[in-house]
Amino acid sequence: MAEENDVKIISWPKDPAALEHSFNSEKPAPVLLSFTDTSAHVSVTSDPKQPVQVDMDMNLTVKEPIPVCIKLCEPICAKSDYTIGINIFDNPFASIHIQGITKLHNCNEEPPRERVCAGFDQLKAGSVFTTPITVDRLRFSPLGGELRAATFGEPAGKTKLGFDRQGVRIDFPTIVDDVDLTLNNYASPDLEITAYAGAAVLSQFTVSITNSVGSASIPRSGITAVTVVGGNNEAGIVEVCYLTSSKPSVVTEGPQ
Repeated sequence: MAEENDVKIISWPKDPAALEHSFNSEKPAPVLLSFTDTSAHVSVTSDPKQPVQVDMDMNLTVKEPIPVCIKLCEPICAKSDYTIGINIFDNPFASIHIQGITKLHNCNEEPPRERVCAGFDQLKAGSVFTTPITVDRLRFSPLGGELRAATFGEPAGKTKLGFDRQGVRIDFPTIVDDVDLTLNNYASPDLEITAYAGAAVLSQFTVSITNSVGSASIPRSGITAVTVVGGNNEAGIVEVCYLTSSKPSVVTEGPQ
């Protein structure tokens, strides 16, 4: 039986890691010094094409530490690739190889997420569409048959997007999360809902709505498209709501 040697790291250094900053002497960096209220305002800048040599002696007294904020314009990557050797009585016992990349980058700079809803009141009632249409940046495509700007059913006074039993496909302009569909249905009660992430199926389920308005929620992340099938030509979409995603806005085409 082979001998087993378990090596564990039991502690880390208590002191924080040192981070060294340096500038190229041939490319002077802009410097800005400022004081609030009625104190003097001093601004010192240096043009890389015409460097200015400035010598200054200054006595500065503060009552508390001055906070310094450093903004990273581009990510900083630190590559680790080294081996830790462990010797016992001057004899090699074990080694640990550490390899990887530590990345420092800007934080809290993602665009704020928001809840977006799209309706159909902008469509002319009675209009018929046999090809895809775009409403509030969403693309609605018939999966056979046609789409209709309809006023039948609840809620009263709102235009709905009616679809044939073959169904309708909704393509989002970007990757989105947590889609909510408001639907009405006055025929066969079962509507099949499918959510896609590109070509992959994220979620598939059936919702039953009978002679009324109902909702179908898809609490998933990374949604690029949704299809609704069924209704026997008497179902419609009242509203589509979704949460803008924090993921990169890259949409891969899925099944049509």
